Amino acid sequence: MKLTLHTDYALRMLVYLAVNRDGSTRVADVAESYGISRNHLLKVALRLGRLGYLTTVRGRSGGIALAQKPEEINLGEVVRQMEDGFALVECMRADGGVCAISPACRLKGIVRKAVEAFLSVFDDYSLADIAGNREVLAELLGLTGKTAEPV
Repeated sequence: MKLTLHTDYALRMLVYLAVNRDGSTRVADVAESYGISRNHLLKVALRLGRLGYLTTVRGRSGGIALAQKPEEINLGEVVRQMEDGFALVECMRADGGVCAISPACRLKGIVRKAVEAFLSVFDDYSLADIAGNREVLAELLGLTGKTAEPV
């Protein structure tokens, strides 16, 4: 199983914001800390905002911040909402694909079960769980010296 970069970046952005809870953050700051594309992160931030995970403020003193407490953000929900789908085999695509054995194949059920198991692990964790080692993460992200409430 593999998550898209969009989902990976969304999770990383949420971790950054959970660690840096002392106000608004610019998307450029997140991009710089991780060494990833600002333009990609802008798209991720827009989607996270639409989904209600981020608040966004435009303008000179604007930025992004968590719209919910880290313990209220379930990783399984985030992954499901950020991914376009989990059609790991052709017959699971929305159009059904064109596999010749699709009507009699049992693989689809097994793959569906595997996807459910994969996602159920994410369901067991919140953003607070993965950002709980806040001090270490802050140092790795170049946020040392900034203080905020514990996650």
